Amino acid sequence: MIPAATDIKPQLQKENVFYVEINKVRPNPSQPRRDFDADGIKELAKSIRKYGVLQPLLVTKIEESSARGLDVSYNLIAGERRLRAAREAGLPHVPVIIRDDFQEDRTKLEVALIENVQRKDLNPVEEAEAYNRFSKEFGLTQKEIAEKVSKSREVVANAIRLLGLPEDIKLALREEKISRAHARALLAFSDEGKQREVYNQILGGGVSSKAVEGMASDTKAGKPKIIKEPGKYMQLEKNLGSTLAVPVSIQPGVNGGRIVIRFANLEELNKIAKTIID
Repeated sequence: MIPAATDIKPQLQKENVFYVEINKVRPNPSQPRRDFDADGIKELAKSIRKYGVLQPLLVTKIEESSARGLDVSYNLIAGERRLRAAREAGLPHVPVIIRDDFQEDRTKLEVALIENVQRKDLNPVEEAEAYNRFSKEFGLTQKEIAEKVSKSREVVANAIRLLGLPEDIKLALREEKISRAHARALLAFSDEGKQREVYNQILGGGVSSKAVEGMASDTKAGKPKIIKEPGKYMQLEKNLGSTLAVPVSIQPGVNGGRIVIRFANLEELNKIAKTIID
């Protein structure tokens, strides 16, 4: 019942861990992740200084001829966050697992994407861009992409649709100023002017993704049921937002309404209060 040594030897060889010079590890050109949290990297660097890199990086070996002979370097496949933190921590060497079966760009992108998706390290726009690369560069269908990343076809399709949003709204999604659900709901508006109006209300706070979906449904059905009349308060919102240097949303109701001023921290709130009082 015990497997023969020959059955497990190849796997052991493939998973050997080596320590290589950190300056010989090159970033993965197929890395789908573009946004790295600087504070998160610093926190990980602190942990690495104390405990080391606990999970090896996944790399492929690159051998190039030169006047000195054969130069060896390593192309990173997975673990860029760990690599950045190890550099921040000043480590001269990092542990790696060398895989020679990941030479094709398609495979490198696939492995990097799967690792990031499984770890939930990608923001919605990065994830959408990665899926789109599979489609554009390698000709994969949405169903084939979904199978590779263990998602449903609908999840992949909805993610790619986010790339149709205006650039500033995509940037807000990247920076987590709006949620994936909000962004997906905004896609229901065919008119960009209406889309931007509702987007500004989302930034002001107090508008759920369900409410946005309801607005879009009412707009399609020709019902004027929306939080506020189109354009009626936009200039006033813009003027207030410019004066206070933060997003402002005016939300009228049946008996009056409210002004929502969004702030990021106590320091920003103090500046807003000082501007209003002065």
